[in-house]
Amino acid sequence: MIEIQRLKLHIIQVNCYLIKSKNAAVVIDPGFYSSEIVDFLNDNSDKTRMILLTHAHFDHIGAAKRIATETDTEIAIGEYDSAWLSDNKSNLSERFHIKLSPFSADFNLKDNQVITVGDMKIKVLHTPGHTPGSVCYLIEDNLFSGDTLFLESYGRTDFFGGNDSDMMQSIYFLITTLDKSVNVYPGHGEKTTIDHESKNNPMVFRSTL
Repeated sequence: MIEIQRLKLHIIQVNCYLIKSKNAAVVIDPGFYSSEIVDFLNDNSDKTRMILLTHAHFDHIGAAKRIATETDTEIAIGEYDSAWLSDNKSNLSERFHIKLSPFSADFNLKDNQVITVGDMKIKVLHTPGHTPGSVCYLIEDNLFSGDTLFLESYGRTDFFGGNDSDMMQSIYFLITTLDKSVNVYPGHGEKTTIDHESKNNPMVFRSTL
């Protein structure tokens, strides 16, 4: 059983998730620095810890390296977005005039890989569309969907590396393969479920045309 806490960071209101179990503590998408994130990792220093990134846009990765360094925690990201951590054009920090020092992840994750963090099993699902290497993380019956799947919406595909057709296929994959009871925790906005999105997400209707 896991506990999930959401932080809404910066004026962009990016969702950062703090997730813990008996023997694990995981942070997903620390896009901006917060002492709450540092405190969470330090308070759980007796557990196995990890920072997971759903994709390599600046608002999801911006504080990852600093927090990792301060708390001695390793970073993981989908393999196809890994290079963008050190490419400020691709990660959009240059476009939005955000100062971001290049860094690298400790682990590059593959599609369908299951990683173990303490007693927490995390399945990696490659869901391109918003970026080529976007991934979702499935933990128990909870999907952390980054900027792939939102409440009755989905991530933009008009940024560099975005692909509308890939996004359509990724969302169709999620809503047709995951159990309808799965909770969805997106990178922006409010929580939803696979069942709700299967009935209300506009990309689902586009994929059936």
